[in-house]
Amino acid sequence: MPGGEQAVHQRRDRGRCQIEAGAQLSGGHRSALLLGLMVADLVLVMAWCVPVLLLGFLVGVEFVTGVAGVLAFIVIAGLWGLAFTGSPYAITLQTGSPAAVNAAFLLFFPFAFLTTSFLPQDALTGWLATIADYNPITYLLATLKSLISDGWVWDDLWPGLLAIAVVGAASFTLAFATLRGRVSRD
Repeated sequence: MPGGEQAVHQRRDRGRCQIEAGAQLSGGHRSALLLGLMVADLVLVMAWCVPVLLLGFLVGVEFVTGVAGVLAFIVIAGLWGLAFTGSPYAITLQTGSPAAVNAAFLLFFPFAFLTTSFLPQDALTGWLATIADYNPITYLLATLKSLISDGWVWDDLWPGLLAIAVVGAASFTLAFATLRGRVSRD
């Protein structure tokens, strides 16, 4: 969809500007504004999963976990999006600049490739294997792959859910602490 990504960035930039404006307001719960934007991001990530999954089905991908696995896949992907979203909001609140968020994205983007996305874990060697061992995306990918091909195997599912919880706790803590700092400065 041409322009779709740009529209998403524009919406997110407007949302970040709303956070800036909300951080300067007196009274009320400013954290509700940030939380509302994060929930909107959750819904957006889950919505984007649908056309990706439809494309997968068109090329022959089948979930051994059935419809429940497809729904779990969408929810887990959405939770990852929610967990990850705190970092860009923290950067925006700290710098006040949507451009800084776009630049910071370039720092996070390589982590998607320093995983098992192209090779299985046992085929990785050296520094790439070490980074993949500590990269939470590796565990997220294993969880999502398990829903597609292995089934409801708890040993495959819990590491990805733990990665989401750890990244979410860190990014939410950072975002809400930055919001509190921003509010106290203004």
